[in-house]
Amino acid sequence: MIKEQEMQYTYEFEMWRGEFAWIAAPFDLVGITQGVDVEDVCESAADLLRELAREYLMRGETPPKATFDHEPSHGGVRLIVSVDVTLDDIEKVSAAQAAELLGVSRSRVTAMLHSGLLEGWKDGRNTWVTKASIDARLASRAPAGRPKAGKRE
Repeated sequence: MIKEQEMQYTYEFEMWRGEFAWIAAPFDLVGITQGVDVEDVCESAADLLRELAREYLMRGETPPKATFDHEPSHGGVRLIVSVDVTLDDIEKVSAAQAAELLGVSRSRVTAMLHSGLLEGWKDGRNTWVTKASIDARLASRAPAGRPKAGKRE
């Protein structure tokens, strides 16, 4: 298997002290995170940036261009966050393996990916599905069949 090229993403965040926690939000991306102290919110900001970058990569899109020298709007300070991102470190299975794990057809997995019920991406001819989305789907699955009489909620 060819190793996915690692990309570095660097964005500016605003970090400020909220009523109950430290908060960080990127200026050029949608998202917000918090932490119990400065170290924790910095780690959370890196995690947020890594996940946002992975989502763009999985969709085959390029994230918005990062801009810098923003004026903080919450009375906070500017925080520069940089992360290395690749799709190789995401626990994943092939679409065929996902179908087997979920007990559905390969075409149903494709439909679930398109509808957002599963997360994944295409890499050339291969379709990958995140193990986390499969696990979440299995955990939320309702039992098959009709509810038994007297067991309705």
